[in-house]
Parts: sequence; C-alpha cells; structure tokens
Amino acid sequence: MAKKSKYILVTGASAGIGLAITKFLAEKGDYVIATDKNKISDDILEQYNNIDFFKMDLANHDSILLTKKLVEDKYQEIDALVNNAGIFVGGPLVEIDIELINRIFAVNVFGTIFVTQVFFPLIHRKKGRIINISSEAGRFTPPFSGPYSMVKYTIESFSDALRRELMFVGVKVSTIQPGAVKTDLLNKTPNYYITSDSSLFSKQISRIHQLSSSEWKRATEPNTIAKLVYKVIHTKNPKPRYKIKNNLGRRVLEYLPDRLVDKMIKIILR
Repeated sequence: MAKKSKYILVTGASAGIGLAITKFLAEKGDYVIATDKNKISDDILEQYNNIDFFKMDLANHDSILLTKKLVEDKYQEIDALVNNAGIFVGGPLVEIDIELINRIFAVNVFGTIFVTQVFFPLIHRKKGRIINISSEAGRFTPPFSGPYSMVKYTIESFSDALRRELMFVGVKVSTIQPGAVKTDLLNKTPNYYITSDSSLFSKQISRIHQLSSSEWKRATEPNTIAKLVYKVIHTKNPKPRYKIKNNLGRRVLEYLPDRLVDKMIKIILR
C-alpha cells in the first residue's frame, strides 16, 4: 500500500544533510517546503516540481516570521518540521572570538527554538511531528569543539522537553543523533579549529586534525540520514531518539569516570 504524501518543512535545505533530506523526500513523493538562507540550485528546483523553496535565515526572527506567513498562506498546515539547519564553530574556548559563539547559538539554538514556536500551529493542526537533527557531540564533548557540543547538548535537552510536553497535544518529537557525516559543513565555517592563531594549543589541534581525517573515512553518507528521516515521518510510532553510526570509542568514554577520560585525552593528544 502506497504511503500518503506529506508536506514537510526542512531547514538548512540547500546543502549537506538538509539537501539530501530534501531530495530524498521529494523522490519518495512528499512535498518539501525547503528553507535556507542560501538558495537551492535552480537545477534541483527544475528537476523536482514538489520542492518549494523559501529563503529563511535562522539568525533573523523577521525572516522566520515572514516565511511562516508565506507558508501558511500557501499551505495552511504541514505534516512535519525537520530542524536541520546549523553551523559549526570550533576552537579553544579561552581564545575563540565570542562573536563566533554568539553566532552558533543564534543559529543552532535560538533559531531552531523560534522556528519550532512559529511553525508549531501549522504542525498542531495536522497532529504532525517534529524531527531535530542533533549529533553525538550532544553526548560527549571533545576538546576544541566546545561551542558545537554546547549547542548540541542544548538541542538534546530541548528535544527531550519538547517531546514530553507535546505528547499531551498529539505531536510526536524525535531526535536523530548521527556521528560524523560527510558534508562540507566544516569547510564553510570560518575559523574552524584556529590552529595558526592558537598560542597555547596548536600541537593538540594539529593532532585532532589528524584524527578527524581518519574518522572522516568512516563517516556516514548524508543519504543515510535522509532515509531515516523519511522513515520517522511515515512511521506511526517513531522512537524518541535514533543513533546513526556513533563513534564506538566515544560511546565507551561516556561510561568511564571523568578523571580517566581526561587522562586518556591528554595521552592521545600529547
């Protein structure tokens, strides 16, 4: 029996995981309301007549409110919201520009929360669902990725609270927690791991670069996440949380005493 097409709003839809989700949902016959501050390529929009693009900047509340008005005027209601948009900021917490930390919180945290609040009435009308794309960085914080882990921990808490509130009004909330994913997120981020400017940690950050390139080879393809998003949207009773290819070493570290974990990190990055 064919699954009924749904209307799904995706944030951060122009590249990486968001683009993979957008294309996969469209290929499966869903209608995608694709949002991003950067436009999806014209080739993709011409290829899929069930992708409708709206320019929306998560760091700008007026942009979000305008997009909500346009979407509501055209569609009245939506079946699902996929909170995917985000940026990466990394570097030593005692050296990194505070404006970069402000920026990642503005987009990844406050933008996500405000989008959820603004579009919730459209979701509530359909007793739909919300999917938050998180990360294993929301469970374990490595050194020099503090800002990114901080926002992902916040998204984890936001998702848990939201799920336990919205279950009373018939809206389901799920979190997808992938490990490393093969996207160009890091390449597009200014001051990613500030090696040259760090007067204290250049050796440790260089070592992290080496380890990251090794982990990259085992990273998840964005389409794997897209397939899971489709499943969560079309499953009657989705799980609260889905984990995809999380790093085994990091999973083990979660259960060890903090003092031991700190010593191990010091040895590895020496």
